[in-house]
Amino acid sequence: MTKTYLIEGMSCGSCVAKVKSALLKVEGVEDAKVQLQSPQATIKMKNDIPATIFQSELNKAGRYKIKETELVSQFSNTQNHSGCC
Repeated sequence: MTKTYLIEGMSCGSCVAKVKSALLKVEGVEDAKVQLQSPQATIKMKNDIPATIFQSELNKAGRYKIKETELVSQFSNTQNHSGCC
């Protein structure tokens, strides 16, 4: 199963690496592809994993937010940053 999520809070390549690393720590995740330009993550998983589980790992990595694409009607790439990462 593969799902795509919107990611808020990324501003550089280091952020992308942190988000990817955090997502790969979730049990059941087989692969994660994270993009900065269109801030999203495509996650391949064995079974459906709730976004709240991903959010828990992202909270440990930084100020990142994950949103299921089906639940988001519009996504703005403007975030409030207090600095990179």
